[in-house]
Amino acid sequence: MTEHYFKNALSITSTQLANLSLASNSILLFNAKTLELSDFNLPDCLSPFELTIINRRKSQPAKQEYLATRLLLKHLIKVAQPQHKHVALNKMSTEFDEASSKLQIHVSGDVINTCISHSHGLVGVALNLDKSEFGFDIEKVSLKRPFEKLAKHFYHNDEITLITEPTNTQAQADTFFRIWTLKESLAKATSRPIAKLLSPNVFDELHSAKLSACSNRVTVVDSSDSNVCFDVSVVHKKSTDWRCFLLNDFIN
Repeated sequence: MTEHYFKNALSITSTQLANLSLASNSILLFNAKTLELSDFNLPDCLSPFELTIINRRKSQPAKQEYLATRLLLKHLIKVAQPQHKHVALNKMSTEFDEASSKLQIHVSGDVINTCISHSHGLVGVALNLDKSEFGFDIEKVSLKRPFEKLAKHFYHNDEITLITEPTNTQAQADTFFRIWTLKESLAKATSRPIAKLLSPNVFDELHSAKLSACSNRVTVVDSSDSNVCFDVSVVHKKSTDWRCFLLNDFIN
């Protein structure tokens, strides 16, 4: 019953940002660690509100992730919404709406729902133009995490069985993080706190909500030239086909 959630069916294509022609139903992935903050004049890129947020970020990686996600969202706006093509970047502003639990981008009087995720430098962004049930999540697959202990403490018994059945540590980790990204994606799609989705069986929850889910893994080379694997899951309405694009460059 759960096999299709582990088939890595989510499309992830490596591409140049300049070549991206699809914006609707597109998730952009980018390694924010490669972003040089000194290459950007922040007041030109960010709204006054966003400038206050990024200036509160203490660490370089946090600043890189914040800037990358906001610039990518604004690029998507210009591609997906031609009427906003010539709006200056600093005239668009992202703000979290407490009532809907959504990050929204404000541009020329329009308010558009968005979704972002980030993990150890890899960031992802998407627009939710029709405000449908949609969410995605990125998580680094780490063998150093006590995932079996965490699963036994938080997860549903059926999920624990799926994780502990393989004797191979990598297989156990892959299953743990796949279930984790599905839970996080479902939480974002339904605006439910992740704390309330840890113990229920995520596959039953997806079925009850009549939502589809697809996932895959993507490998990114870090600063030490080591391959780092991330799990990516998307939860959405069954009529919607979401795709990921891993960007290997960034437009300044």
